[in-house]
Amino acid sequence: MAGRILMVEHDQDDRWLTEETFQSEGFEGGIDFIYPAELSAHLESPDNRPSLILLSMNAQPFDGMDLIRQIRDTEGYEKVPLIVLSESALPEDVLSSYAAGASSFIQKPASYSDTIFKVRSFINYWFHTVELPA
Repeated sequence: MAGRILMVEHDQDDRWLTEETFQSEGFEGGIDFIYPAELSAHLESPDNRPSLILLSMNAQPFDGMDLIRQIRDTEGYEKVPLIVLSESALPEDVLSSYAAGASSFIQKPASYSDTIFKVRSFINYWFHTVELPA
């Protein structure tokens, strides 16, 4: 049984594509979408704690590294898997994300077929291979 995902994303098209792709791949959990500006309020409620977090690094007008640190500094979120999604795959961006507390770094797909491949791999790994914290 899949858990809930929290996706912090400001782009409506990315939200739609993510939701559609997860549904088409038979994802059994749910995805809660919030805007970066809503993150603080969301973190304050223990009822909102997801199984994992997808965080878009292009979280305008916020700095993605600051959002990673904010999540990691919130009680109860220290060990929630936090997956960074970024258009960039520059080594310094990857290293900075891990240094700030990311559990994983995924370059956003450039095509629909790449999206399907990455979502399928993502679901298989995070919800069928590893054990997530309760």
